[in-house]
Amino acid sequence: MSKVFCEKPFNHNYIHTNGKMRLCCTTIQDIPTDNNYNLFDASKHTIDEYWNSNRMKEIRRKMIAGEKIRDCERCYRQEEQGVESLRSTQGMKNYIMDTLPDGTHQKSADTMQIQLGNICNLKCKMCSQMYSHMHGLETLEIGRQDPDWLHWVKEHGANVNNWTNELGVKQEWYKNKETKLKIFEHISKNIKHLNVIGGEPTLIPEFYELFDYCDKQGTLGGKSVTLVTNLTNTNPRLTQWLPKLKDWTIWASVDGVGIRTEYIRYPSKWDKIQESLEFYRSILGDNGNITLSPAIQLLNIDQLDDIIKWWIQWCGGELNQKYGFTWLATVWYPLICNPNMAPREWRLQVAEKLSKYKFDENYENIIKQLRRDHHTPEKYRELQTAFIKYNDKQDQFRNVKKTWRQLLPDLEQSIIKEIK
Repeated sequence: MSKVFCEKPFNHNYIHTNGKMRLCCTTIQDIPTDNNYNLFDASKHTIDEYWNSNRMKEIRRKMIAGEKIRDCERCYRQEEQGVESLRSTQGMKNYIMDTLPDGTHQKSADTMQIQLGNICNLKCKMCSQMYSHMHGLETLEIGRQDPDWLHWVKEHGANVNNWTNELGVKQEWYKNKETKLKIFEHISKNIKHLNVIGGEPTLIPEFYELFDYCDKQGTLGGKSVTLVTNLTNTNPRLTQWLPKLKDWTIWASVDGVGIRTEYIRYPSKWDKIQESLEFYRSILGDNGNITLSPAIQLLNIDQLDDIIKWWIQWCGGELNQKYGFTWLATVWYPLICNPNMAPREWRLQVAEKLSKYKFDENYENIIKQLRRDHHTPEKYRELQTAFIKYNDKQDQFRNVKKTWRQLLPDLEQSIIKEIK
């Protein structure tokens, strides 16, 4: 199998939170227009305009020729570390057959991920302004109290906070009536598999308008929809549309059990999360599924086995077609949230704890990664010092029930020992 080919440039549309178009959710490069000066933007351009643009055709030509694509660097890096990536070669032969020598793909994509802006009610530890306007507003407010800290956050970039645009700004590219209609039409006519992400989609009216539009067009029944949600909000209106879909899946963004997930996904409430899970379970029917999708990170890696055990128990004792588990949300950035930046002593202790439980190959790979050293001693000290500075300031501002130091006392002791 090819080590560079991926089906995404041949069958997938992706719109980022700011309306820019990319290959998929893993890439960080926006697709440039043919003048190589502007970027394709859903508020200004149609899906058809970008689909066979010069850059998209170039990407397809290179993939078919076996050349690496800079947009796909994250997947290559994950695979080199033994971690499953989103890259897929399924259907490779047929995709190549449907592609002209210049890279033009003769069919429209039938899968799509649409990120409806950055409107969100949470300020998750591993998140940033890119995916939560509330996170950005909080960072700005802390900065008003401590300008030096805000400057430090900006300077450290992907180390501590993936700050990508003006803080506090709401990304609502879909608000334009003409833009919205074109997107709805495209999804209704072409897309069979749709992933909806935010922000938090259940807070965005256009999310429900999309369902209503497809329902009225008579296309809802042919679609498979995945909804990624933090489970802090449910809407009874979903009971009108979910049963009509070919199938639907809730990707439940739960990062711990009890107070741990409340800390990571601040200011969520464990009781509300459980209530929302029960809501979706009550309407599963024959076409519904619920998949747990934790963001595996430094703040929850020590209880990863406990998260899995809790989930299997909630599912009734086993995972099956109705209840699943995915590893696709391992946190790589910001780096202070990546599990592998912790002191070696602590990582080995956690690996030993996790190794007593058996789950699957991806679980075993995470344990293997904990046992490896990934940075130089100097880089470890830099990241660990930044971890303390960032989280102490944030915890103090939020006045949380329990700080990271109280939740993870062994990690605190290990880091302090390491950076002395």
